[in-house]
Amino acid sequence: MQEIAQRQFGLVTRSQALEIGVSARQWSRLNSSGVLVPRHSQVSGLFGFPETREQKIMAATLALGGRGIASHRSAAELWGVWTPNNSEPVDIILQGRTSGREVCGVVVHRPRDHADLAPFQKREILTTNATRTLIDLGAIVPYAVPSVTERMLIAGNVTREHLKRAVARHSQRGRAGIGPMREILASWPYADRPADSVFELRMDRVLKAYGLPVHETQISVGRYRIDFGWGQWKVAGELDGWGKYERLAQFQKQARRDAFLQIRGWLVVHFTWHEVVRSERNVIQELEQALRSRGWKP
Repeated sequence: MQEIAQRQFGLVTRSQALEIGVSARQWSRLNSSGVLVPRHSQVSGLFGFPETREQKIMAATLALGGRGIASHRSAAELWGVWTPNNSEPVDIILQGRTSGREVCGVVVHRPRDHADLAPFQKREILTTNATRTLIDLGAIVPYAVPSVTERMLIAGNVTREHLKRAVARHSQRGRAGIGPMREILASWPYADRPADSVFELRMDRVLKAYGLPVHETQISVGRYRIDFGWGQWKVAGELDGWGKYERLAQFQKQARRDAFLQIRGWLVVHFTWHEVVRSERNVIQELEQALRSRGWKP
């Protein structure tokens, strides 16, 4: 049982226990004694494993005969582009024949649209693919689709062509979620920019919204280019995309670059995608402090 639990964030189903010889009476005794902790009907957690978000989502996928796929907000969470609130339920698409049984804390989606339902594994959990996730998300939280799409683009999970093909596949009469994606494609602001430039576009909008002095982008300083900055005050802003420092060599290269700029009088400030999207006021405050330290006055 420990081996099964290790693969499933501490979870074991009744049918899995039966396969390894745990009788119905033993299963009941293990749950009543606290060795197993019930999560859903027929799904329990082995004592000692933390009740994480991943465990909560996997428990939901297992609760209806193991036919569930994490979808909508839960899929976006597993793709790393959605932050759930404390009261948010788990979203699951149920494959095959569906029952009417409800599961506490779980929204079970039974779609008529079965395109792109071959699941991916994200964090070891069956999950809808990136484009299906975005379209499903548009059906329940359409306001979030532009920012979540940007994050998918930054991470390299989707491209414009992926989205166009997905819209064509899913454009059946009455399909919810298509509208927000069509709007994004109709007013596509990214042209053929690579993922890092999507990040720069988002930062550009933030800077303009808060009334900072007009900035430059892709400023050449010696053999390097600065993402954005103000040459008059020699303040440089660098956007650190996901995965930028996954290897030691990348970190060392960035450190040499920063040293080169600092020796030439530049004050370098780094920001991550998460900071720009979730804490833009803090980003602006830090940039204002950097500019003030170099003599800028609002």
